[in-house]
Amino acid sequence: MSGKLFSELQANVLVLSDSMFPLYVIRGEKNVLVDCAILAKAGEIEDKLAALPGNARIGMVLLTHSHYDHTGACSILQEKHGFEIIASQRTKEVLENDKAIAFIDELNQKFKKILGDVSNSVFTKPRDIRAVRENDIVPLGGGQELEVFETPGHTRCSISFLQKPERILFPGDAAGVMERNGSIKPLFLSSYTQYEASLKKLLALDAEVLALAHNTAIRGRERVKEFLGGSLAETRKLKGKILAWLSQTDDFGRIAEKILAEEYAAPTIMGPREALTINVTSMVKSVYHEFVKLP
Repeated sequence: MSGKLFSELQANVLVLSDSMFPLYVIRGEKNVLVDCAILAKAGEIEDKLAALPGNARIGMVLLTHSHYDHTGACSILQEKHGFEIIASQRTKEVLENDKAIAFIDELNQKFKKILGDVSNSVFTKPRDIRAVRENDIVPLGGGQELEVFETPGHTRCSISFLQKPERILFPGDAAGVMERNGSIKPLFLSSYTQYEASLKKLLALDAEVLALAHNTAIRGRERVKEFLGGSLAETRKLKGKILAWLSQTDDFGRIAEKILAEEYAAPTIMGPREALTINVTSMVKSVYHEFVKLP
């Protein structure tokens, strides 16, 4: 590992440097980590935390959703730091399910192979998970608090956190992903309709900073609105493409391969192709069930 280990997003929020998985640390009476990246990054995360000035212990983790690339290092980090986990009720249920734990570990093991990680680390069931819901307030002390917003559509379990008073928004993947070439990729895996509604909800929050879960953060209220508006436009555009393809075939896998070939030439998240294929196929199915196969 080389290069800068962390940078400052705001005076009280630091970013652990990683283009695929930038993790945010909110400094306060106890440090708060937003999401936990993949299992293979656990050692790097510890090194970066150790380099932070002052107290580097994490007292709380916010999970925006239950996907393997947001929860992978969670159990290992929790063993050392003993933190409480804040998540949606659905995420809590997923992380208490043995089959889900096995699947999350399976995808993390595949990512470890991609990165050349030959360690025997495994993802296990996290503990001490507290469920929150829409408009709940999580006090952080020192005049800081987090407001919770349910933002489903990427997954059924997705939530976003708005840090106040600075109005820093942590949306997980509910806002989409900015790729290396600057394009915005939608991620409506569980429901197109809910994903669009969640984007509109995020737009209405007037955040000053959008702390994206992958690649970068967007600073400035107008730039945040521009990004979220662009994400909404790209979401509608992809829906139109999928509908056009569905008028020609109902082969979800074939359509997913078209999307992968045309839209994901250089994705930010270079994970297992299985995970990417599952995600894109899920978007095709969402559009089909919500707009084609009507009851």
